Amino acid sequence: MSEPVWRPLERADAARVAGLLAACERVDRTDDRRGEPDLLEDWAASGIDLAGGTTSAWAGAGPVAYAVTRKREHADPVHEMTLDIAVHPAHRTPGTMAHLLAWCRRTAVRRHREGFGDGTPLELHVRTHSRQRWLAEPLDAVGYRRVRHYRGMRIDLAEHAPAVAPVLPPGAVLVPFDDRYDTLLLAARNEIFARNPGSVAMTAATWRHSMTGSPYFRPESSFLLLSADARELLCYLLATELAAPGRERELYLANAGTRPHLHGRGLYRAVFTHTLARAKDDGYRWAVMDVDSTNAMATAGFYERLGARTFRTWTGHALDLTSSG
Repeated sequence: MSEPVWRPLERADAARVAGLLAACERVDRTDDRRGEPDLLEDWAASGIDLAGGTTSAWAGAGPVAYAVTRKREHADPVHEMTLDIAVHPAHRTPGTMAHLLAWCRRTAVRRHREGFGDGTPLELHVRTHSRQRWLAEPLDAVGYRRVRHYRGMRIDLAEHAPAVAPVLPPGAVLVPFDDRYDTLLLAARNEIFARNPGSVAMTAATWRHSMTGSPYFRPESSFLLLSADARELLCYLLATELAAPGRERELYLANAGTRPHLHGRGLYRAVFTHTLARAKDDGYRWAVMDVDSTNAMATAGFYERLGARTFRTWTGHALDLTSSG
């Protein structure tokens, strides 16, 4: 096997990179179904620099590996740079993995210094599916720690979608998402997640790109619980859909939160059950979510009581590069 040629990714590569991901998916079965439009959307995100923050290996006319670094807008107090890595099953050799992970480290340090200087702590973060031992074990070998665990859960809406109306607090109003609430929603999201490990405040541009302006966002299936005067957002649940021909429809519950001073009052349960009932009415077969192992509702069995079952698991890996940054 000849040595591959390494170069940065370009937008014109998206179709062939989608082919690489399809080859990986046939072996790994992680449910990564990103096609050309999805990759182009990913690469347009804030913090992505194709020319200066990506690499790819090419053998013949096609890519056999790539890595993408994404720089965050803020550090609070740690700058957590994320990685997206894929390697064709036939090219998962020790040499390829060593080259790729060394490149990630060098590039992350350089990009971090450009954005934050030397006084801010730096960590690299990447997730692996339980079937991606080919990536998890090399990460272990170069010093990444396994710091978080996630469960992919889904609810069969044909069997478990609630049929009764949710119980709402007096004076509260449950409405589908509308653009006029987006500023209020972002402010609430930033407040709710302010104390979550690894979370930083999102700017309006990043929020729109990653959530409410995304082509996968489903405003009609996303719900906000508002005060009677619509000036305060109490709780919310936002949903997306990655449509795939020939598959039953899945509504992905992508982002949710309750104002901290309102925890324990059943607000999230009301929004959650309403969302499931509407999803069933709208023809979805599954409601899907990824749940952090530290999520209090997950550890208390909230989702299982509503019919959710685990069907995939993920691990979050982190490498502390503070001394290098």
